[in-house]
Amino acid sequence: MDAKTGIIEYCLAPRSAMVLEQAAGFSVRCDSGRVWITQYGDSRDIVLQDGASFDLSLPNVVVMASSEGARLVFRRTAAAPAPRGWLQRLAACLDPRNAGRVTRQLQGRLPVLRLPAGAAGGGL
Repeated sequence: MDAKTGIIEYCLAPRSAMVLEQAAGFSVRCDSGRVWITQYGDSRDIVLQDGASFDLSLPNVVVMASSEGARLVFRRTAAAPAPRGWLQRLAACLDPRNAGRVTRQLQGRLPVLRLPAGAAGGGL
């Protein structure tokens, strides 16, 4: 991660997939290749190609896959979500869309990239 700009670059290998944690508030740009993005709890599937970007807005697990490989750039576009109270944390544990539960189920099957929490940065 570049400390000055808050930009994270990541190369996704051909025929591979990965899980993103804490991705809400980040924008992902595909600099080369092609990547398929699914946010847990969102019915849409997003496909990014060279130069295209997408804002990750849900506080759920994000799965990214690429058949040909992709060079991705992540940048925070919104402030990190505020800490939740104990009642909200309890409700999240019981919610089937809970990112931690999904991540635990995928653990060992796919690599996990945890994006850092932090202050908002500029746009892409």
